[in-house]
Amino acid sequence: RKGSIYYEGLDRIFKNKRNANELMLYGQMPTVQCAQQTLKEVAAVWKAWFCALQSYKIAPQKFTGRPRIPRYLKKSRRHTFYVTPQNARVKEVKSADGKDVVARYLIIHSLGLSIKLADGIKKINRIAIKPLSNGYKLTVAYTPAANQKPYLPDNGRYIGIDPGVDNAFACVSNTGDKALLINGRAIKSANQYYNKRMAKLKSLQAQYHQLESIINTKQGPKAVYGQTKSMQRLTDWRNAKIRQFAHKASKRIVDYALSCGANTIVIGKNKTWKRSVNMGKKNNQNFIGLPHQQMINMIRYKANMVGITVICTNESYTSQTSALDGEKPCWNNGNKSRKK
Repeated sequence: RKGSIYYEGLDRIFKNKRNANELMLYGQMPTVQCAQQTLKEVAAVWKAWFCALQSYKIAPQKFTGRPRIPRYLKKSRRHTFYVTPQNARVKEVKSADGKDVVARYLIIHSLGLSIKLADGIKKINRIAIKPLSNGYKLTVAYTPAANQKPYLPDNGRYIGIDPGVDNAFACVSNTGDKALLINGRAIKSANQYYNKRMAKLKSLQAQYHQLESIINTKQGPKAVYGQTKSMQRLTDWRNAKIRQFAHKASKRIVDYALSCGANTIVIGKNKTWKRSVNMGKKNNQNFIGLPHQQMINMIRYKANMVGITVICTNESYTSQTSALDGEKPCWNNGNKSRKK
């Protein structure tokens, strides 16, 4: 039932079972706040599914398919662990004279962790500890310091960015500065190795029936395979490569905008461009393997930190438009080409 999915109801059920000594799982976490955060995440996922299902019944054309019900993780899988600011604190290390702050450290006593933080952090909101194949990744959500630069006014200088594959980002300005091309061949090669190696691992998995389970479908029994440790390690390696590339590329683009004196960055991005792309099997694989949205998000937050505004715009019909002639990007501009 929908009413039993809310956090208050789940919290009441687990507390009653704990008090009755029927289920002690709720009290085995390091702190009560950590257990409550887990319940809040479960309630948020179920509430989002109910809202999506209700919207799907009203307007199914807005969805690519019926929203799937949330499922439990397998026993071998680990879930993200959350720590609240009540169980963590920021320790400041000052200089010898006691005037300047030299470094800040995040201290989590319940887990015995002490991690150095970057500059510009004013307040810690929530810490997420995400499991990986060979360890854990700690993500800190924070409020930036008050000395963050405000958004700069529009000065008529712009940077236009076109995402691609061989050239991950092609950047050009209207200031007369040289264009900037971000080479994407290295990350393209990493994706090709990942796909080749993953295909080999899946072939071996099917051959030796590793983590195999049979489910009944409308077409009959079907074999479903879980993710092995080798697959998880390979995926983590590929994600680390892409994350490193995204950080370097976004930093280079923001520096380019600052060197051109541009206060606005315009990035071309089409809705569902990865789902509806049709450029051939190889080109589709290369294009879909690059997480452009993740890179755009990094460009956005790094540009916002220095006061630069980032705008994402639809690139439809821009290849059929002459910007020098002042044409507007619309469907009618390509009628002559389509008639030919």
